[in-house]
Amino acid sequence: MLYQKKLMKKFVGSFLGVASVSALIGLPGMAQAHLQQGSSNSFSKSIIAQNTPDTTPSGTMSTPGTTDTTPSGTMSTPSTTNSNSSLNALDKEFMTKAAQSDTTEIQTSQLALKKSKDQAVKDFAQQMIQAHTNSTQELTQIASTKGFTLPKGVGSENKPLLTKLQQTNGKSFDRAYMQGQLQAHTKTLAEYQKYIKQGQDPDLQAFAKKIAPVVAEHKQMAQKTIAKL
Repeated sequence: MLYQKKLMKKFVGSFLGVASVSALIGLPGMAQAHLQQGSSNSFSKSIIAQNTPDTTPSGTMSTPGTTDTTPSGTMSTPSTTNSNSSLNALDKEFMTKAAQSDTTEIQTSQLALKKSKDQAVKDFAQQMIQAHTNSTQELTQIASTKGFTLPKGVGSENKPLLTKLQQTNGKSFDRAYMQGQLQAHTKTLAEYQKYIKQGQDPDLQAFAKKIAPVVAEHKQMAQKTIAKL
């Protein structure tokens, strides 16, 4: 019995020895497979990294063909300016006649200050010079922003009045001047009212609405002054 136990232990020991050797023999193969798998993964990662798009320093992907921006970071837009091309025929006609009316009032009133002996006439003339000089300055500024050049003279329609006053003196001058003022302001008021109804330019609309009441007041003043002559 004792002999049988020893024989059994020897057999088991031999079997375990063989298993250990087999395990040791299989280990290098497993390690080699593991290393090959690791190398394959590294190679795959390298390929993926090569095909990944570059990024900007901030970490965002750069895209070709983007629009340049100004230093402030906003997209640049072309500047726009008003020009003569934005004016229609009515705009130009209104500015032309308004400018010529102002020039006529100023030049005829300057004659009245020199020739008239009537204080009421001279006071009226002084107010005309001041008021129409102011409206000329406003209209000139508007025309400048729109690239439109205003006429310098009185125009063919107003030339006969100026010529007549240049050739008249005394009481005849006073009556001719005041009658001419009444007619001129009546005509000018009609031009302003026409543009207020039909004009489209917002700047000229605002100007016409501001000056039209002044022209109407001057017309009434002329009528009252004529009644006193």
